[in-house]
Amino acid sequence: MYVDDIKQDFYEFLSGKRIFLIIHYDIDSICACKILQSLLRYKHILYTLSVVRGIEDLKTAYRENCNDVKYFVLINCGGTVDIVEELEAEEDITFFILDSHRPTDLCNIYSNGQVRLLSTAEEDVAVPDFHDVFKEESDEEDDEEEVDDSDGETRAAKRRRLGEEEIVKRRERRLWEDNRNKLLFEYSQFTYYARASAIRIFDLAWKLNKDDKDLLWLAIIALTEQMLLGKIEDSQYTLEVGPLQSHATRLHNRTNDTDVLTSLKITFEKDLRLTLYRHWSVESSLKYSMFPAVKMKLWSLKGDKKLNELLADMGFPLIQSRQAFKSMDLQLRKEFHESLEKLSEKYGLQDIVYASFILQYGYRSKYCASDIVFALMAILESSPRDKKPEELFNLALDCLSRSKKEVLDGAIERAKVIAKTLFKTVQSALDMKQIINAGPFVYYIIQEGCLDWYMFSHQHILSLLSHFLLRAYVAMSRNRKASTLPLIVSAPKNIETGTCILLGIPPLGENSPKNFFGKAFEQAAERINCDATCDFFDTSYFEIHTKDRTRFFDALTALLS
Repeated sequence: MYVDDIKQDFYEFLSGKRIFLIIHYDIDSICACKILQSLLRYKHILYTLSVVRGIEDLKTAYRENCNDVKYFVLINCGGTVDIVEELEAEEDITFFILDSHRPTDLCNIYSNGQVRLLSTAEEDVAVPDFHDVFKEESDEEDDEEEVDDSDGETRAAKRRRLGEEEIVKRRERRLWEDNRNKLLFEYSQFTYYARASAIRIFDLAWKLNKDDKDLLWLAIIALTEQMLLGKIEDSQYTLEVGPLQSHATRLHNRTNDTDVLTSLKITFEKDLRLTLYRHWSVESSLKYSMFPAVKMKLWSLKGDKKLNELLADMGFPLIQSRQAFKSMDLQLRKEFHESLEKLSEKYGLQDIVYASFILQYGYRSKYCASDIVFALMAILESSPRDKKPEELFNLALDCLSRSKKEVLDGAIERAKVIAKTLFKTVQSALDMKQIINAGPFVYYIIQEGCLDWYMFSHQHILSLLSHFLLRAYVAMSRNRKASTLPLIVSAPKNIETGTCILLGIPPLGENSPKNFFGKAFEQAAERINCDATCDFFDTSYFEIHTKDRTRFFDALTALLS
C-alpha cells in the first residue's frame, strides 16, 4: 500500500521506535541515506544500518535482525520483489520501502499494511486492477438438493445442469487466467527507473522545515547520477531540475552567511558535458569524455587531428590545454565555456551544453554535480578489492562531507583513471572489431585479463561502458539499422566460480531508458535450462556461468528474432 502522508504515517509514526535501515549499494541510496540520517537525528530515532548489493544480502540482513527489530526501512531495494514472501516475514514486521526501481511488485502495492510504499501511485505506470490479478478461492459447495431416489429423471437432469455450470465456470476461470497472465506480462515486461529516492526524502525534509543547502546538494547529486547513467529520459531530468532550482534560490535567500570562506553557494547554470574538466586538463577532458569522443570519433587518427583543430579554433595553445584547468591563463579559463559553445555546431557538438548545478565554498572549492557523481563511483567501484562494501559506503558518505575534502580530491583522481579506461576499452573494441552483430542485437565480451577487467564487474561502470560502446558503434557502423539494435555487454564476475555478468541496454533509436532485457534474459535462461542468477534489483543485469554464455546468446537470438 502507498503511504498517503509521508510526514505523519512514516516520520512521526517511527518516532520513539527502533528501526533497521537497509540501503542499496548505489549513489542515489547513499544520498537518500545521508538525508534520512539527518532527519532521524532530530527525533532521536534509534537505527541500525546495513548495506546490501542484491537479494541474497537483503535476506541475510533481514534474518540477522528480524528478532530484534520490527520496523524495516528499505531504500532502493525490495520494491520489485514480493518482500513478505521473499523474506518469509512474520505478520508483526512492517516494511517501509522507498525504491526507484520499477516495476513495483503488485503484492507490495496491494499489501494490507505490512508493506508501506513511500513513493506515489503516479510513479507506477499501468498498474493492473486488483480484481484482474488476485482472486479469492471460494470453497466449492455441493449445492445438490436432496432428491427422492425414485425420481431418477430429476437426478440425471440435475447432474447434467451441474456439469454444464462447471464447464462454464472452468472456461471463465481459464479466460480470467489468460487475461491475468497478459496483464502481468505487459506490466512487468520493461524495467525502468522512477524519481530518485533522495529527492523524495529531501521533499520530506522540506515539509518538516529541516532542509538546508547540504541536503539539497545530495538530492541534486542523485538526480545527476540518474541522468549520467541514462536511467531517466532528458524530459524527466528537466522536470525534476525546475523544483530543485526553486529550492536553491529559496535556501540562498534564507541564509545570512555572506562570508566567502564559510558560506555554501549552489548555483544553477549552463555546464558542459565534459568529465571533470575543472579538475583535469582541457585536452584530456575533451578526449576522454563520452560526448565529444563519440561525436568527433576521437579514438581515430582523424578524430585526434580534429581535436587539435578545435583547440586551435578556440585559441587555446597546446601548452595551456595540457596543464591543469585551474593553472591555465585566467582569460582562457573564462573564455573556455563560451568558445566551445560557439564552435559546437562546426564540430558536431550541438548538445554539449546542459543545465546543471555548481557547488562552491571557500575560494578554491568549486564542483559541478557530475564531478561528485564520478568521485562517488570511483570510491564504490574502483577501490582495492579487499575493501568491504560497508567500508566503501562509509568512505562515500565521507566524500559527501565538506570537512573531508581530501577524500573527494583522491576520488576525483581515481575517477580520471576510470574515464581513461572506458575510452581505451571502447577504442580497443572498435579497432579489433569486437562488437559482434548477432542479428536482433549486438554484443561485446570483456575478456578476463584485459585492461582493468575487474572494474567492469560493477554495475555503474559497466553501465557507463555499455552506453559508450553503443554510441561509438552506431557512430562508426555502416549498417543503417545500427541505431535500432540493443547492446549486451558481458564481463567476468567471479573467477573462482566461473561466472560472468550480463547487461542489456535498449537501442539508441528508441530514445527511452525502458529496458526489456530483464524478461528476455529470464526466458532465454529457461529455454536452455541453465543455472542463472538474478540477484540484482535491476533485472537488466544477469549472472550466468561463462560456459553457458554461447548457448544463452543463441537462445536470446531465437527469442528476439
